[in-house]
Amino acid sequence: MSMQLFPSKSLCKRQIKSCIAQGLILFALGCMPMMAMAVLQDEIQVYDDEINAKGESSLELHVNSTPRGIQAPTYPGEVMNNNGVRVTPEFAYGLGHDLEAGLYIAYVNYDSKFQYAATKLRLKWLPYREEKGDDFFAGVNFEVANVQPQFDKSRYNGEARFIIGKHFDEWLFSFNPIIDMPLSQPYVHQSPYFSTATRLSREVIPDLAIGVEYYSNLNQLGQPINYQNTQQLGFLMMYYDGKPISFQAGVGKGFSNSTDSLTLKAIFSIPLP
Repeated sequence: MSMQLFPSKSLCKRQIKSCIAQGLILFALGCMPMMAMAVLQDEIQVYDDEINAKGESSLELHVNSTPRGIQAPTYPGEVMNNNGVRVTPEFAYGLGHDLEAGLYIAYVNYDSKFQYAATKLRLKWLPYREEKGDDFFAGVNFEVANVQPQFDKSRYNGEARFIIGKHFDEWLFSFNPIIDMPLSQPYVHQSPYFSTATRLSREVIPDLAIGVEYYSNLNQLGQPINYQNTQQLGFLMMYYDGKPISFQAGVGKGFSNSTDSLTLKAIFSIPLP
């Protein structure tokens, strides 16, 4: 009779995935009381369980506007969101093995013309999905960005966005704890920034859902939190997942002195051959 001294590859894989899932859940629950907003609002979105299959590509167009926003810059030369429009195409490609790569190129309308603002690369890993038989979906998205200095004091930045959520019949809940890290001198030695993005929506008729999203930026980790100095932004949302083009759109209101008063956003999913 032979004995198996080492666990099988499939058992190891299940154990690794289980540890990752438990870590994501604990991290999310630990952050829940603190309820995300980048300085450059090129992408205002809560990540859920959408991911391209291997070899599948997609194109999304992010369009955001701030009819009423903060006007005073936080550093010399900063371009504020007030009365601005941001347009960001995002191309994504499925790599297989629960991986997806993405590329963003952001443009901002200021000085009466659209100008280049940033390039971002991301890698999403979503090992847990309900469509695979898991009880919930969970993963992480890593991103690196090259942002023009008028939109961020740190030109190079990194982000780790955790993804966890679940479908409940017609309901969808998704929660993203986010850690942003400046990668440029002298900011690279500073503490990372923490924020969250949350979505709760319900399908009311086939292919159409309504819901709410909430974004909160709590500044640097380890620093005292003054609510009025944080960014708190809530949206009323509509999500359409049909033909000819799927899209989501919403109206957002700021809930602190450091948040733009009125923000409009839309994301269009453009079919690719």
